Amino acid sequence: VVLIAGVLQLLAGLFRMGQWFRAVSPAVVHGMLSGIGVLIFSSQLHVMVDDRPRDNGIQNIVSIPDTLIKGFPLPTLEESSTRRARIELLQQFGMLHERQDEIERGVERIVTRHRSEALHEWEQDHLADFLPAQRALLEDVRVAIGKYEASSVVQANGERARRLGEATAKAQRAMHVAAEDLAEGRLDAVKRSQADALAAVADVLANLKNHDWAAKIGLLSIAVIVLWRFVARGSLRLVPAPLLAVSTATVVAWGFALPVLYVEVPDDLTHGLTFPSWSVLEDVSARELLTAGIIMAVIASAETLLCATAIDRMHGGPRTRYDKELAAQGFGNMLCGLAGALPMTGVIVRSAANVQAGGKTRLSAILHGAWLLLFVLVMTPLLRMIPVAALAGILVYTGFKLIDFKEFFALWRQNRAEAAIFLITLVVIVVADLLIGVLTGVVLSAVKLLVTFSHLEVELSNSPGGHGRSKSRLSMSGAATFLRLPVLAARLEEVPPGAKLHVDFERLNYIDHACLELLVSWAKQHAASGGSLSIDWESLHARFKADNHASRPKAATAADRGGRRSDSAA
Repeated sequence: VVLIAGVLQLLAGLFRMGQWFRAVSPAVVHGMLSGIGVLIFSSQLHVMVDDRPRDNGIQNIVSIPDTLIKGFPLPTLEESSTRRARIELLQQFGMLHERQDEIERGVERIVTRHRSEALHEWEQDHLADFLPAQRALLEDVRVAIGKYEASSVVQANGERARRLGEATAKAQRAMHVAAEDLAEGRLDAVKRSQADALAAVADVLANLKNHDWAAKIGLLSIAVIVLWRFVARGSLRLVPAPLLAVSTATVVAWGFALPVLYVEVPDDLTHGLTFPSWSVLEDVSARELLTAGIIMAVIASAETLLCATAIDRMHGGPRTRYDKELAAQGFGNMLCGLAGALPMTGVIVRSAANVQAGGKTRLSAILHGAWLLLFVLVMTPLLRMIPVAALAGILVYTGFKLIDFKEFFALWRQNRAEAAIFLITLVVIVVADLLIGVLTGVVLSAVKLLVTFSHLEVELSNSPGGHGRSKSRLSMSGAATFLRLPVLAARLEEVPPGAKLHVDFERLNYIDHACLELLVSWAKQHAASGGSLSIDWESLHARFKADNHASRPKAATAADRGGRRSDSAA
């Protein structure tokens, strides 16, 4: 899927389709940034207390009070040996949870695609492929439970130790049932037992976690960022505040051996490489792959280029070259697909962090990748010392900064329709997803534009004139297009016969040929009743750069036939 998406992105860039992503209203861009900010803030707030984010944005927001309750209490500092034992258990059961999650997702894919009552032979083979991994996982769970029972964590806290003991016993039973169901190939039972095993290991992790300590580490990283922006002067500004925050939190966490979650890095990155082959077509049809590839290409392109539009507003450096960006990302995703990696996209968090850290050129993005590669390959032990809560704290701060309250209130004062587009874009992104939210904002902007160009106010005023002739003044404001011809025609019909009519274009934003033709046609009829039409054609031409000279002689001639020449036509 990633490979197909990369090919499509490359072709789109070569055919110069990237420029279309520039046609986005500022209200939509700021709404997108704020929506992403809300999602990041609400999800990473859970991570900051060593909890798991919920399934969607709404659940993340609704469950914020529960998360605050978890992280609010003042933590107690256990014995050093107990804290270190708890850290080791957290890491062990964290890896066990990841392995069980991988097995559960693989089994679910097979069961979800299955439609008949009995498994096909190839489905049985694929299901059986997970059995050795499940049995190995069961054995590792038994080993981990043995370490727990021999550790000082058991005696550290009576009630908490009791709950943890019940959770570990339940996890072992659930793993055993999951292995048996896989061995027997029981289709209905397999899906349920896999979910139970995953939930049981997650329950063990929940009882091992120290939400209170994690919350304090996250708050520490936020405090360092905020304080550094006030304290740093001169050359000290070269030190990025997030880097200082991570370093400080890491020193504190390891100095006190705090029992929180730490960054997990695999020992061997090559284990994550899964090169695609034609055997993938045994499980998924080419049509499904192509459809998924198209969807991924659209989403990845939209996220990257819309975020690039937003980032261009944050700095004064080089502007985004949309077509080249799209083509280059397509080529990169082709490589990602060939290596079995996740697709790459430009996202607002890393880009905003880059700008906030002082990045000025595209070299900063390249060095970003170089630093990641260096740390993962050479400095793995150092990465494993970083508390997850410290990184989450930085993202909580970044997400909050992305929520642009100032821009919303500025739009509210200037144009409430634009403010409504901002807010609706934000809400839809939170409720649905980024692409739907942005598309909703773009559609609303187009509707607003249509309404703006179809809005026309026509005011007619009559006053007595000399020689028994009345004077009339027709004032137009807005956009005079063919959509509003009935309104203009109705007002012209109200002009008294023989009146001298002056048309005021001063407050008019736009006028099209249809409305000009209506005025010329009406002038001919009005001249027959002895009336005249006065239009400042020179001013009209200067305002709208339209070639109105073709119509001007007709209007003047029509007025002359009525016995009186148009004032400004002369």
